Amino acid sequence: MNAALDTCTDLPAMRALLQRRLPGFADGGLHIDALRMHKARRSSSLQRNPHPITLCYELQVAGGDHHGMGCQMLYGKMFRAGASASCFASIDQSRLQPPAFGAALVHLAELDMVLWALPNDPGLPQLAALLDPQQLPSLLPWAALAIDSQRLRSVEVEMLRYEPEQRATLRCSVTLDGAPAPLVLYAKTFGDARGRAIDERFRHFWQRALADTSAPLVAPPLGYDASTQTAWQGAAEGVPLLQALAESDASARSSLLTQVAQALAAVHAAPLAWNRERPLAHWRAEAQRRRTKIARAEPALAARAAALVESIDALAARWPDVALGLIHGDFHPDQVWLHQGRVVLFDFDEFTLGDPLEDIAEFALKLGDESWSRAFINAAAATTGSGFDGDRLRWHLAVQSLLQASRAFIFQREGWRTELALWLARAEREAAALMAGSTA
Repeated sequence: MNAALDTCTDLPAMRALLQRRLPGFADGGLHIDALRMHKARRSSSLQRNPHPITLCYELQVAGGDHHGMGCQMLYGKMFRAGASASCFASIDQSRLQPPAFGAALVHLAELDMVLWALPNDPGLPQLAALLDPQQLPSLLPWAALAIDSQRLRSVEVEMLRYEPEQRATLRCSVTLDGAPAPLVLYAKTFGDARGRAIDERFRHFWQRALADTSAPLVAPPLGYDASTQTAWQGAAEGVPLLQALAESDASARSSLLTQVAQALAAVHAAPLAWNRERPLAHWRAEAQRRRTKIARAEPALAARAAALVESIDALAARWPDVALGLIHGDFHPDQVWLHQGRVVLFDFDEFTLGDPLEDIAEFALKLGDESWSRAFINAAAATTGSGFDGDRLRWHLAVQSLLQASRAFIFQREGWRTELALWLARAEREAAALMAGSTA
């Protein structure tokens, strides 16, 4: 198992293996000029996940004469104890779509792995139609756009974000007769029906933004298509928050971060449904799981991770009755733009019932710059009022740092061991300061 894991993340070794084993490549007809790895998710749990790793390979493909041709994405799932053979045998390959290069499905028995060639994905069968310029026009939200589909001249589509079997975000560029420029639309498609709730959330904030000039902006919602489990949106305008902060002086940055804190407060106050609940007890249990992952991935840090999680667990007892409310659930700086003096919010996929300070901690941590983080925390404290608790925020900062430590391993980031150790040290500092009585 360890040898197979090492091989599948060793790009030179994997490039050679794929060149030998992929149909259309093995005979020299196609050549892998370059290989990249994306979306690696590593699991060390035998009970909770039957797949030690899932990942995507991006192949730069050339012809037999090595002239450039294009790109092919492969999604791979590794199994345990030879289970890939039964998975491969159970798949109805007649329902798969031909990829740009090679075969739609491949079994790599030597790695106990099955590979799907996009547009094929076992959890997102609708991707094949959404990525096909011939099929896509019939799926576009013409009614919401109030446009006659007969005006269509052409459509181009690219995949911006992809989480295998879970979700994908597509950018569609639609050229219309009589239009001065292509119309840009976005499709967020899922492996379940969560897109319906996401469309409802965007509709709520879209209406708020029309009625209240101080409310945050969002991309225009264009409806939910149940047949493809896809929420459609128009394009938003603006400048990424991190760019705006970098180009501003200290006073302007403070003002911008205050606007962000106020926009987050608007999310917390929204009368919308959530997917699930994340009380402090959830994070206490999650911290224990992350401790186990770190111990397996980097045994030399096991004792430190255990001591940290013991502190996190003990400290949580200070807040037995935290008032929960709607939270964003994935609030980080890349989710925020600015446009004409207003905040633009993105990605309402993870709304949940939780502690509002969780959003504040995650955002502050991921700002990166300590002075920016402090300015945001100060703005959030002023905006939140009596609901703000500096000690509890510091607890969330410790938990979020621990999450980042384990994610370095889970996502197999380059230099993950160094990154893991750095985030673990950050979590330790937050917990130690809290134990010593210092608030955030």
